[in-house]
Amino acid sequence: MNMQKTTLFFLILSVFATFSCNRSEDESISDQQGSRIILSLSVPSQGSYPFHVVADPDSGTADIKDSHSIPDFPNSVLVTAKSGYVFLNSKDKLTKYSVDNQNKLQAEGSVANTGLLGGPISVFLDDKRLLVSTAPRQTKDSLYSYQIINTEDMTEEHRGKIRLPVTPGSVASPSSYILKDGKILVPYIHADEQNHAYGKANVAIFNASDMSYEKTISTSKTACLGYSVVSSHAIAENGDLYLISSNANYWGGNESLPSGIVRIKARQTEFDNDYFLNLTSKLKGNHSGGMIYAGGDKVIVQIFENSLIKAYRDYQQGFVISYYEVDLKTQSLKKLNIPLSKYPRRAIDRLKNGKVIIAINAENGENALYTYDGATGSVRKGLVYTHAEFMSGLIAL
Repeated sequence: MNMQKTTLFFLILSVFATFSCNRSEDESISDQQGSRIILSLSVPSQGSYPFHVVADPDSGTADIKDSHSIPDFPNSVLVTAKSGYVFLNSKDKLTKYSVDNQNKLQAEGSVANTGLLGGPISVFLDDKRLLVSTAPRQTKDSLYSYQIINTEDMTEEHRGKIRLPVTPGSVASPSSYILKDGKILVPYIHADEQNHAYGKANVAIFNASDMSYEKTISTSKTACLGYSVVSSHAIAENGDLYLISSNANYWGGNESLPSGIVRIKARQTEFDNDYFLNLTSKLKGNHSGGMIYAGGDKVIVQIFENSLIKAYRDYQQGFVISYYEVDLKTQSLKKLNIPLSKYPRRAIDRLKNGKVIIAINAENGENALYTYDGATGSVRKGLVYTHAEFMSGLIAL
């Protein structure tokens, strides 16, 4: 790409990053449906990892026999969804899928990717353009490849690299891409060669128009903001950004500092030094995992119950995960009345109807979806999934 074309490309991208396009007809239809989700399912004893589109997660049952594997791509992973389409990543390519009347996935186009990783990170720059990195999670030179994909025709508009600031002999792990006020914020974990995180949390900031590096901000209140396989930030109605630390030892974190929630105010690019929600203190030593916005300054937070963790494998395979409603303004907490669960990855998302959906793999063998209604503060069990060993992820469509 020559200099003139590059300048024109980034000028166009800047416009799109600043002004949202009109909502498409497809998106309006999807919004009316409001509650469809796609489930990633796991039956490791059979080497089976299919997907299942669920039209009503609030009630009824669904069974693994009605799920669908991706032909020739058995290890595809969830990336994101938009306008009723879902994007899955496989070994060599990122593919856009629509859903037919039988809830089967239909490929609508693919693009060569940057690799295969269980925790890809992405953000839509506008209704059509997706900023995405599908791999790797760590590099020795702290350079990370990204793509900007036109998801309308599934073509690559640009490919480049960002560098995350690290000290010599250490590594970085980007947690997410967040679009805020014309900037791309990249929370990342800065760790030593043994993957033990240093005692502060970092966010690198790039200009959304050309992905040029601007600065890195840090706070010593907590460590390890977010993780790539779990939702870990929330943007309130007033534009304030909240980020949760996923610094439990499962993530290769740093439990010497408290888990908590930090804030970057609207139109600001610095941490709000007057705000810190110390979750570890309020939860008697427990540490947080993920977080999803529920509306009205409330979030649902995923918590590891430390007293139940006896070995490292318990973080993923033990029934050690609980969920709390957290009020970001009053900093009050309320434990949700749902069973302890295993497998913390991609377990929470917000539906288009505003409710939060939580995938629970309970100790009694029941796999079920629980729905939290922010308007009432209530939670209820919805769809029960049968004959899957566990639900390994979900995305709202």
